[in-house]
Amino acid sequence: MVDLKELADERGLAEGTLDWAGLVVVEDGQYDGWYGIPYRNATGIWKWRYRHPDRDGRPKYQDEFGAKFHLYNPGVLGPGHPEVWFCEGEFDTLVLWELGVPAIGIHGTANVGTEDDSEEGRVPKSWALLFENSKVTVAFDNDEAGHRAGRRLAAGLNGVMFEPWANYGDLNEWYKADPVGLERAVERFREHR
Repeated sequence: MVDLKELADERGLAEGTLDWAGLVVVEDGQYDGWYGIPYRNATGIWKWRYRHPDRDGRPKYQDEFGAKFHLYNPGVLGPGHPEVWFCEGEFDTLVLWELGVPAIGIHGTANVGTEDDSEEGRVPKSWALLFENSKVTVAFDNDEAGHRAGRRLAAGLNGVMFEPWANYGDLNEWYKADPVGLERAVERFREHR
């Protein structure tokens, strides 16, 4: 049986961070034995997303049937928040929260739109309204899709890209291998932004 300590160790996160974010090990139904990731809002939970307990298991993630896309936002950040970082994925978001950085996650760069989208369709208008007065930083995965979608999102929200990447694929990988290095890079970036 898997447990949250195992997931915390795998991700280099404190077990308390996963507890705080509401992650659970599902104990029945279709996702029995999977990790449950709640997508919270101010009044409860929008939806659950599930992560396969085997790192190489497929599908890696699964949403409840019929679930709509929502921002992953364990801190319920919203209008008027002075600073918001957008991450690609729940665990990258939790890494930044563990470092004291207000972060929101999306699951998949396709949720930002494509190159073929009309100008106004690239970034959801609701996001532009929610974060119009926030200092926005985008820290998507360190790959072509992440850079492309990150640039679109940063432009659409009058934000900037976090680009002082080391040789890691995403924030969680960097944090697990070199937590002090990532923390310093984020601090320097925030100071000079």
